[in-house]
Amino acid sequence: MNKLEWNIVTASKGGVGKTMLTLLLLIRNLELGKSTLVIDLNAMNTDSSAILLEERRRDRRIVIEHETSTDSALTEQMGANQIIVQRTFSSLKQNQQRDYYAVGWPSNPFGLYKPSLFADFLCTIKNNMDRIRDELEMPELESVIIDTNYHFCNIFSSDEKYYKEYKSGILQDDSVKVWFLWVYRQLDNLIKATEEGDARAVYATAAAMEAYLKRDDNPTPFMHVFTPVALISSKREESASASAALFKLINAIRNEDDDTIQGLEEIEELPKGNPIRFRDWVERLETARLNLQRQGYDPHSLFLNMLINASQVQDCNNHVERPQNVIPLSVYHAALQYYTDKSAGDPVTEIKDLSLYKKFKALLDE
Repeated sequence: MNKLEWNIVTASKGGVGKTMLTLLLLIRNLELGKSTLVIDLNAMNTDSSAILLEERRRDRRIVIEHETSTDSALTEQMGANQIIVQRTFSSLKQNQQRDYYAVGWPSNPFGLYKPSLFADFLCTIKNNMDRIRDELEMPELESVIIDTNYHFCNIFSSDEKYYKEYKSGILQDDSVKVWFLWVYRQLDNLIKATEEGDARAVYATAAAMEAYLKRDDNPTPFMHVFTPVALISSKREESASASAALFKLINAIRNEDDDTIQGLEEIEELPKGNPIRFRDWVERLETARLNLQRQGYDPHSLFLNMLINASQVQDCNNHVERPQNVIPLSVYHAALQYYTDKSAGDPVTEIKDLSLYKKFKALLDE
């Protein structure tokens, strides 16, 4: 059975760009010629499937029965016992040739995927690769992108027993990347001195994921993503010390204008260094926050400054680099603000021409 590349898009808050990131990953795969399945696991706002399956692009469809673990200790009630997979297409190359890919979603979008069930879910998809290839008349799958409103702690665990399929089962040779979209609130929760509540759970789960999902070509599964909207603190209205860049972004959002965050753009332009582990990345952000506090700044309004400082890592030759798994997206496109509320003729082609995608592509390319 061929290796699969899993890209799992998660966040700790809604509305920070998970669906947009999913679309960016899909476009890159299509440009690279990778046969791709996008799975929409958002419980209430199934934006990915709604955008990608505009009526006139609907095509062949299959229904996959969900497989549950044979381990009685891990078997749990499954919320959705069927996964619907449908072929669709884009015209990315603009030469009358269709670029086929597939979109999937569970029959019951409100079913929960605990760590054991999520591993079963991935195994079900992999065990049906041949069906997807043959019945949807697609090349064999190479990549699966999962757009989910879960936090990674909901679908992975700190307990080793939930990693059986990833370590020695059919997923053992697969590459798993978790694209985590940050917001300031998540960081604030993680760097509390006592590490109580969700901080301990996050650190323990992240450590287990890095231990059991690590591969020779993928030393850490985490891709740390920062979008312009995620930089805005919930205190933005009352913070008089917010940086000019963020005030400019807030005005762009209100006035539906485009904007580029210069600080994020500077990070984008740094050469790529080695990947950074989850805990080390949080510690770098915490150090940057402490330095700003010592200077009398309000960190709620300076998340951008924290990110800029934390991203500048010196190598052994004192060259400044960005950890290759830190992904700053500097562009805010007002036209995309209500993108999920409308039908798009060919969203893949439309977004491919935006500067947001061009910058994203540059971040991933060598």
